[in-house]
Parts: sequence; structure tokens; C-alpha cells
Amino acid sequence: MDHTKINLLVKLQHLDNQIESIVSLQKGLPEEIEALDEDLVFTSRQIEARKKRADEQLKQRASLHEIINECKNKILNFKEKQTLARNNKEYDALSKQIEYEEKEIALAEIKLQDIAQAVQRAQEIQKKGQQLIVENRYDEISEEMMPDDVLQQQLADLKKQADQKKEELDGIVIETAEDVNALKKQVKAQRDLISREAQRLLDKYDHLRSGTLRNAVVKLNRNACSGCNTRVPTNRHTMIVQGGFYLCESCGRIVVHERLFEEAE
Repeated sequence: MDHTKINLLVKLQHLDNQIESIVSLQKGLPEEIEALDEDLVFTSRQIEARKKRADEQLKQRASLHEIINECKNKILNFKEKQTLARNNKEYDALSKQIEYEEKEIALAEIKLQDIAQAVQRAQEIQKKGQQLIVENRYDEISEEMMPDDVLQQQLADLKKQADQKKEELDGIVIETAEDVNALKKQVKAQRDLISREAQRLLDKYDHLRSGTLRNAVVKLNRNACSGCNTRVPTNRHTMIVQGGFYLCESCGRIVVHERLFEEAE
């Protein structure tokens, strides 16, 4: 292959390296922000789930109290009617109605007790969690143990951290936007040029970078591939020195002489 073609590819790698160097100024902020956002979603869901449960319990209690009041009113009404009963049959029928309403009241009161016990259990579990926090035993705290006020504080802290990180990242992006845009234009022009001159070489480059590798083209360093430190066969050294390239048999990277990177600069 014409050695000028590999020079074009080295130039492309050099430009991509420059962009990644600028992106590295972000100091992992995008990943930190993503992790914070995930924690925000998780904590928000915990709080929302607890609020939904509390709202449902409040609604159930109100409904049960309403049922009890209605049943009591019916019982009073039935007892008044009993005083006017004309015979034992009417009296017994009203007694059965009263008995039914009393059972409904008893059932509602049992459900109210169940709700009260559930609330008390939740409070006791959170109290246990609070004690574990005081003792710095965070690894023993389950989701249910985390006190409501601690969850709210966590949510506020996470929002504050995420906002600070986003503000810092925005500042870096704005500061480097001009350089990145200029480099991207150069990358596009370089890719267009290579696609006309050496499409297969560009395909190889893109294939390598589509995975975890970012440096598809690397220097020959101490007779080895600088990407994975695998030694390059001696019979390939001369070709590399003369401006050719070698495909590393270990990692697949394109190995060239360091002079080509100096020329690309």
C-alpha cells in the first residue's frame, strides 16, 4: 500500500486524540452526573412510594371511619324502628340488620387496627435505621430502614451535587466548544479524504474504535506495540521505519513509526 495513505490515517488518529484530550478535561463529569441522576431517580422513587402508601392508608382510614359512622347511624335508625315493631317478626328482622351493621363495624375496626399496626411497624423499622446510622452501620440498613427525613436530605444533597457537576461540565463544554468544533471539522475533512484514498483502511480504523479501543493507530515503542506491549516481529521493523504499518497480532491495532505522529502534529 502507498505509505501516504497510512499518513492520512495517522493524521486522523492525531485529530481524534486531540478531541479526546479536550474531552478528558471534563474529568469524568458526564459519568458522575449520570450516576447522580440514577441515584436521584432511585431516591425519588423511594420517597414517592412511601408517600403513595401513606396517602392510600389515609384514604383507607377515612373510608373506614365513614363506613363505621354510616353503620352506627343505621343501627340507631333500626333501634328506633324496633320500638315501633308491630310483631316479633319485624323486631327479629331489625335485630338481624343491627347485627349485620355491628359486624361491618367490627370488620372496619380490625382493618383500622391493621393500618395502625403497619404504620407503627414502619416507624419502628425506621427508628432501627436511625440507630444504625448513629452507630455508622450503613451496610446493615435496608431500604425500609432509611428514615423519611434522611431520605429527603439525601434527595436534596443529590440534587445539589448534580446541579454543581452539571454547572461545572457546562462551563468546560462552553470553554472548549470552539476548539472541539474546529477539530470536528478537520476530522470530517480528513475522513472524507481517506474515504476517497483508502476506504478499507478507514473501515479497519472504525472497526477498531467501535469497541473499547480509542487508539486504533499506535506508535512502535521499544520494538513493541505501544497499545498492548506485544513485541513486533523483527522482520516488520524495517517496513515500519520506512513509513509502512503493521497490524498487531495481539490487539489488532495499527502500529506505525512514531515519526508519523510527529509529522501529523
